[in-house]
Amino acid sequence: MRPRVIHLAGEPHAMGRQYGEALRAEIQALAEERLRLARRDAEQRGRRPTRAQCLDAAARCLPAHAAYDPEGFAEFQGIAEGAGIAPELLLIGNGYTDYKDLLGLGRTDEECTAFWVRPEAAGGRTLCGQTWDMHATAEPFAVLVHRRPARGPETLSLTVAGCLSLIGLNSAGVAVGNTNLTATDARPGVIYVALIHRALRSRSLPAAVAAFTEAPRAAGHNYYLADASGQVSDVETTAGRAVVLSPEGDGYVHTNHYTAPELLPLAVPPDPESTTRERHARMSALLSEAPRPLTPEGIRQLLADHAGGERAICVHNTTPDGGKSCAVVVMCPQTRELWVRVGTPCGGPLHRVALDDVAA
Repeated sequence: MRPRVIHLAGEPHAMGRQYGEALRAEIQALAEERLRLARRDAEQRGRRPTRAQCLDAAARCLPAHAAYDPEGFAEFQGIAEGAGIAPELLLIGNGYTDYKDLLGLGRTDEECTAFWVRPEAAGGRTLCGQTWDMHATAEPFAVLVHRRPARGPETLSLTVAGCLSLIGLNSAGVAVGNTNLTATDARPGVIYVALIHRALRSRSLPAAVAAFTEAPRAAGHNYYLADASGQVSDVETTAGRAVVLSPEGDGYVHTNHYTAPELLPLAVPPDPESTTRERHARMSALLSEAPRPLTPEGIRQLLADHAGGERAICVHNTTPDGGKSCAVVVMCPQTRELWVRVGTPCGGPLHRVALDDVAA
């Protein structure tokens, strides 16, 4: 399915108001759904937090966001105002996986498979992207957001209603995405979508990397980055530590376990039911064996792989709110193009959306 596109322009707070007003009911519904899921997970662990306690935990992250990125926080506040929702509830809607880490709910069962390939493997252009795996009830809220800010580069990102930036690129030729990691040092801090939002205002890869490494992060995540010059990078983080990786070869895969030796002591061990290592091995093999040059549609077909059944790269939900592959995204920073499909990768071809086209 092709996602709808929301266009925003102006100062950060004004863009947030536009966003919040345009998707008011959906923003409220998604935040409430994610609060429900977090409380359900807590109850499954023998805890019964009240709504007020859950909101208070989220509120403790707001000061760090405001101090770290005033422009991004102004947009966040505008979204809350436009949608008629409390900022702390909006934070749960935005930073769901970090919020679960903050509550100590253990590893999530929503796990993504990400990649990048260098220009020599893709006909002279860099390609990067991922499956976006999340609770199945998140899929209807998927949206492409095109921002034309008063200052800074234009951006195009796949996200969900009311959330800042999840997977996207900008007019300066910087592309960013992520996979979830779970560490033991989660704390009140800046949630991952706010970090990605800040990185997408960067005009260079080093500046985008710094947006992740220098922030007072709330929890662990992995971030992959690429730029129009052909540079690629990967940053593994916990709340308190960050390691910039320098992978070799013409292709790279990351799933949902730490690989940096320095961070392993802080890693929450993968649940026995986690498929992260199997997906990493399978996608790495598929990527290395695939004919060159790689193309966006060819990569989608790799991500649509069903080897392993329920433990495959392409995940189909088995319960109404269980984890599934809710979307697939491929980006090219050189051409400022994004190819996307909402739904499982196996369900059909990608839809091309170019930043130049939506900006016209």
